[in-house]
Amino acid sequence: MALLQVDGLTKSFGARRVLRDVSFALEQGEVVGLVGANGAGKSTLGDILAGITAADSGAMSLAGHPYAPLSAEDARHLGVGVVEQLVRIDPGLTVAQAVFRGTPQAGRPQAELRRQAQVLLAEVALDVDPDTLIGDLPHFVHGVVEIARVLAEDTRLVVLDEVSAALLPVEVEGLHAVTERLSRQGRGVLYISHRLPEMLAAVDRVLVLRDGRIALDSPATALDPVRLAAETVGEPVTLPAPRVTTLPRPDDATAPAPRPVDSDGVVLQVRNLRVPGAVEGVDLLLRRGEVIGLTGHRSSGLGEIVGALSGELPAITDELLLHGEPRSLGSAAGPDVLRVPAYRPDDDASGVDPGETIARTLTQERWGALTDMRKEIATLRGVIRTVHQMDVKTLSIRTVFGALSGGDQHKIALARWMSASAQDVVVLHEPTRGLDVRARHQVRRLLDDATASGTSVVVVSVDPDELAECCDRVGIVSGGRVARWIDPGELAADAFRDRIAEATAAA
Repeated sequence: MALLQVDGLTKSFGARRVLRDVSFALEQGEVVGLVGANGAGKSTLGDILAGITAADSGAMSLAGHPYAPLSAEDARHLGVGVVEQLVRIDPGLTVAQAVFRGTPQAGRPQAELRRQAQVLLAEVALDVDPDTLIGDLPHFVHGVVEIARVLAEDTRLVVLDEVSAALLPVEVEGLHAVTERLSRQGRGVLYISHRLPEMLAAVDRVLVLRDGRIALDSPATALDPVRLAAETVGEPVTLPAPRVTTLPRPDDATAPAPRPVDSDGVVLQVRNLRVPGAVEGVDLLLRRGEVIGLTGHRSSGLGEIVGALSGELPAITDELLLHGEPRSLGSAAGPDVLRVPAYRPDDDASGVDPGETIARTLTQERWGALTDMRKEIATLRGVIRTVHQMDVKTLSIRTVFGALSGGDQHKIALARWMSASAQDVVVLHEPTRGLDVRARHQVRRLLDDATASGTSVVVVSVDPDELAECCDRVGIVSGGRVARWIDPGELAADAFRDRIAEATAAA
């Protein structure tokens, strides 16, 4: 008898059919991967399992009993736990309280919860103090805390929805260890992810959801990332190759810091950047149209480097030049202060009004302010062109932003931000996070267009594949310094992935 049996699920939102006769089974102790292009219906299926939304038709059973949860709380009571990438937890709770919320131990004294929470946090490889407030932790950590809560619950089926998207390789290994433990305990796991190589290493079987249907049900051992990517989009694909650039390279791309050179192509030059208590002395050199990557462990100083460049943190330098002109760092506004604009998927996507249409979201002018018909037509043509280029799944540019899939929201928000920023240097945090292979190509094209027009980009990411696809060179941040630079084009994909994993784990 299957732990979970799904038969003929359908779901529509207005005229858009999202799920069409979805049927599959998941056995006790089995880890099943679920993949699909953005907008394929993965999150909708997860929401039905979680009790967040109801199917239009079809049936489910859990351990042989009919399963039709009326709410998320009802689903948890019946033994189904869902962990999302951006789970929302009360910021006033301590980590220990968050781990045990909703369990029989909730409400016990913090001192008693702390010891048990430490054990569970260690099992999910999360090195945080159980007394820390949730509000003091970055958003990506919330999902890992939620996984620890799943371990504390009597949950029979666990749905992991893109939890690994913002995790370091070493943290992904911890996540996989958790799935193995759940499997040994006889629980079932549905593992939703766009990071195909890592998912194949963690699951027993893979389901591909395409056009609202299960298009493939295969053992993981029979697949590889290239074939799985092709099955996901329904056509042959080539996984994104490292960027090819004709930019002049630093004298030594693997040196601890780029060497200053006399070149009109140098846009930004930073010498001996320091952030008290976090960054010990960083040199950066960025050329016109270049994309550099920065990665490192959570405590490496990476976040502080970017915070200093964007003016969010106080910092000092021995020298800071923008197009050869001296600049200073700081939060105050002024013509001589460098404040590099930074895109963060969570903040910038959530800053878009979910009730606003795609057309208005992508229109820079205040709606109704256009007085020239030709300009208005050109603006709408630009919106349509962006929607087509980014392959947004919609029937109309009048569709509201909140009705789009998570991946399409991300692409629209990024395109909107890039169009509005119009700066010589920008910082992008995880620009392809949570996107399928085709969407990653589209974001790569967006970056190529920006760099071709002279924009220089700093990509901050913990995803080795994203760094390889987007960057000309990648700096490993460790101990408040850029310890080394790696050229993605000089290494095979697996070798580059291993190099990043080793460097960030040792940081």
